[in-house]
Amino acid sequence: MKFIKDILVIDFEGKKEPTQIGAILLDKETLAEKDSFVSYIYTDLEGFVSPTSGITQEMLVSAPTQKQVGQMLFEKFGTNILIASWVADLDIRNFKKIISSAGKSFDDYDYHILDIWAPAYIHALKEGYMGGIRSEELFQYFGAEPRALHDALTDTRIAAEILRKISL
Repeated sequence: MKFIKDILVIDFEGKKEPTQIGAILLDKETLAEKDSFVSYIYTDLEGFVSPTSGITQEMLVSAPTQKQVGQMLFEKFGTNILIASWVADLDIRNFKKIISSAGKSFDDYDYHILDIWAPAYIHALKEGYMGGIRSEELFQYFGAEPRALHDALTDTRIAAEILRKISL
């Protein structure tokens, strides 16, 4: 399958505030990984420890700010990309937040967002999948190893592998 633009698969950790971002750029024709980016994001959440990712406040204290991470993403990947995510709603809100904090406009990006979860779930159902809708169950259905902790870059790579499998 050939896409019109390279695809930037993103994932964020953190619910109230983004604490980590992982991003991989996929080639529009082969879906091979062309580049990647991962960073913690400075957030002052006193005593913060995430039970799902293991991220602690100590890990965030010296991390780049949202503004700095937004600028790094913009400089590394530009805007001539399609943005994709496993469940896009929260990831796109966080992406808009950090891009905006860097003084960039989300309007410069293609407004078409590829949410990988929906076609993956439909694909799995067509194959007879009878499990749940949670990420971990679907990731394992598509062959991913169980995750002890969530890591944004690892999760983008899992989502990309699933996109490859359902795009055949």
